[in-house]
Amino acid sequence: MKLIFSVGFILLLISCNNEQKSMTLKEKFDKIENITGVANWRMIDDTDTSYIYFSRIDDKINVYHFHIKQGDSVNTKLNSINSYNDSVYWNWNNKRWYLLSANDSVMEWADPQLNENSPYRITKADSSHISYQLPDGHFIILTKTLPLSSFLVRTKYDYEHGTDLANKDTLFHPHKK
Repeated sequence: MKLIFSVGFILLLISCNNEQKSMTLKEKFDKIENITGVANWRMIDDTDTSYIYFSRIDDKINVYHFHIKQGDSVNTKLNSINSYNDSVYWNWNNKRWYLLSANDSVMEWADPQLNENSPYRITKADSSHISYQLPDGHFIILTKTLPLSSFLVRTKYDYEHGTDLANKDTLFHPHKK
């Protein structure tokens, strides 16, 4: 009798340990925000430079993708990361990916229309860099820029005055008297 009880108790413990706790939507969005932040990122892919700005409001993240031309943002596309039932989806440039997994430094997204098993993998390398790996193995590095408003003002200033302040990592601060 003790043996049956012991085996049953061990099986119960094993099944409890194997049962993964499902993250709530808030926890999923917190994991995504831990990687992307509410921040602006420069994405250089071969000769194309564009920018991605993540802005979270509750259980939705607006993802603005834009280019800079003559000091102004152009070709801006509003994408989003949002939820449906208990799943999280990223609507990106007329594609829809779903969140496979996320932790504090890596998130993986799958495209249900691809037959490949490789996900889109986004990894936080450090506080200023994110690596973005496509299913075909292509890597893109994203570098954090200034906060969006400062970045856009400096970009316009750079264009008009021939400077390169938008790519500097310091902020203007008033001098203390």
